[in-house]
Amino acid sequence: MTDKIRLSRRSTLKGLGALAAAPLAAPAVITRSLAAGETLVVYNFDGLLGKVIKDHWIDPFTQKTGVKVEVLTMQGSSPPMAKIKAQVDAGRPDADVIPMQMTDYVFGVRNNLFQTIDAKDMPEYANLYPSYITPHGPKLVLWSYGIGYNTEKVKTPPTKWADLWDPQYKGKVALNEALFDQALEMVNLVVKGKPLPVDDATFAALTKLRPNLATLWTTGAQAEQLIRSGEVSLIAVWNGRVYPLKDQGVPIDFVSPQEGFFTRADPFCIPRGARNPDLAKAFINFSCTVAPQQAMAEKLFYASPNKKVVYSPEIAKRVVVSTPEELARAVPEDYEAIVDNLPEWRRRWDAWKQS
Repeated sequence: MTDKIRLSRRSTLKGLGALAAAPLAAPAVITRSLAAGETLVVYNFDGLLGKVIKDHWIDPFTQKTGVKVEVLTMQGSSPPMAKIKAQVDAGRPDADVIPMQMTDYVFGVRNNLFQTIDAKDMPEYANLYPSYITPHGPKLVLWSYGIGYNTEKVKTPPTKWADLWDPQYKGKVALNEALFDQALEMVNLVVKGKPLPVDDATFAALTKLRPNLATLWTTGAQAEQLIRSGEVSLIAVWNGRVYPLKDQGVPIDFVSPQEGFFTRADPFCIPRGARNPDLAKAFINFSCTVAPQQAMAEKLFYASPNKKVVYSPEIAKRVVVSTPEELARAVPEDYEAIVDNLPEWRRRWDAWKQS
């Protein structure tokens, strides 16, 4: 596996400590006159994340360029990669910009689904930490995976993943099926102290958790509803799904468990055969700039690879990984191994659900 694909602790910390890259040549300027009447098609997330991207990335880009942006909303956290592969292979992708999980990115690279993006076409790369730049686009939306807990129903805040197994939370815990691979890695942190391998011991521990499970959530919007309704007391979830609800008065807070937490970032890529690759590059470059990235941190508390983004003390706490020291606690994930084993994990996960 190459360092360009793996978001490891070493490479990320190296990126966080790197100096700004040399100034890059500007691409062709996308002006309102040139772009008037053009339509860009982008995949977007659901729930609060999708709203922040629309309000602070997509709409300002349209206002600046005159480009109409059509949104395809993803159900859950990943685009339909099998569908996208079939479209790219047929030379007719339905979108120009695709954000995705790192596992989707590995799949896409292996299947030659993306255009390479030359640094000269992305002047904002000069302001990004190098470890967040892939050959096919930047990794944005740096989110952390930990525990959300209901502050009214949980008397003592949880401190570790193992608390999910506490009998006092019978029928009051929710896990994510949206990225079930990460749920399985979490279980391994409890029983093995490391995310891999996923094996019989993993599913045995998952079975022991079953009495506490109220549900498995599949979309960010569903997770938000579980939190709002108070149906669950503890939920394995991403920091950006918790803090906006807390600010709306929902009794919820977030902790990074002692066993370690996971953090991921989403590459934004252009599929081969995209109808508007130049507009796609312009949109991705705009999304990397300070204003959209600052909004992501302040509205949803996801960290940014842009070195110019400044976090207030309160925002830094919620962002979770605002410093190299905090990021060092994140558990590295082997995305190549995840992709290699995902079909078997899915088979076992589905069998476990039905057992």
